[in-house]
Amino acid sequence: MKCNHCGKDAEWVENKEIYGRNFGKSYMMWLCRDCRAYVGCHQNTKKPMGEFLAKKDLRKARIKAHKIIDELWKSGKYRRKDVYDGLSKALGKRIHIGNTETVKECKDIIETSKLIFS
Repeated sequence: MKCNHCGKDAEWVENKEIYGRNFGKSYMMWLCRDCRAYVGCHQNTKKPMGEFLAKKDLRKARIKAHKIIDELWKSGKYRRKDVYDGLSKALGKRIHIGNTETVKECKDIIETSKLIFS
């Protein structure tokens, strides 16, 4: 996997490289040692949870966007699928937080969710 920030090869490593110990059931990740961007992997496979590695600012924005979306469907007011479908329709592309490449994309998801689900 190539780093989308610096273009160098990312390494498939245990997340103790970042956290000091393995964290979670799925502890494998892709890490760019050069710019410290990373993305976790599904069930300790080499399949990343998103298309793009994230630096700190993007990771924070993704967490905020995920929190908003999760609160909507976990409230029971909406189905998870309906939240993602509604956001995808409103934003004109399939929404998956792990596929956001910029902080702006995450902010757009947050603002749009407030507009259409409030």
